[in-house]
Amino acid sequence: METTPSEYPTDGPTDAEPSYGTDSPTGSPTDSPSGAPTPSGSATASADGAAPPGYRVQKDLKGFTVGVPEGWDRTESDQGVFYNAPGGKSLLQVFVITEPGMTPYEALRGASEDGKANKPGYVEISLGRVTGDPDAPADAAELVYAYARDGGRRKVVDRAFTAADGNHYAILAAGPEADWPKQREVLRVALEFFRPGAH
Repeated sequence: METTPSEYPTDGPTDAEPSYGTDSPTGSPTDSPSGAPTPSGSATASADGAAPPGYRVQKDLKGFTVGVPEGWDRTESDQGVFYNAPGGKSLLQVFVITEPGMTPYEALRGASEDGKANKPGYVEISLGRVTGDPDAPADAAELVYAYARDGGRRKVVDRAFTAADGNHYAILAAGPEADWPKQREVLRVALEFFRPGAH
């Protein structure tokens, strides 16, 4: 898999785009990588560890486990595993960062630089280490960005971290900017149920 993953929203792997970059200069406090809790009323796991309503826990063919929205279809490319919303406007991407010696933060910084160079209207909203999330690995970093695509704006949140198996993973949620903060909720549920596996 690629070191700097690519995100593709609607058309499949042939429309792949680098995952790190932003396009909306107007970030809000919820755009920071603080790991702050989500607002009340958002999806949360039940006491028995079951996925929240509208989500399912998916044991992926690549060996990892992740929480994904119900009805999202799986595809795979050299840029990772994708779970795509019906209609293709939103997605969840999981991939392994394979470049030796690269930290999660450095991977996201490189992805943001790539986004600035290759995504029209790219704006980095926030890039930083994750703080305030007791479940996040110590080296977790997060990038939020937006860019122009197919006549509309997309907003993306990307989390990179070292998992319990020692591999560096990145999990990215993307969708129309108008859907924000749905992407953050999708990412939060994915991370809550993420368990590494063979890749």
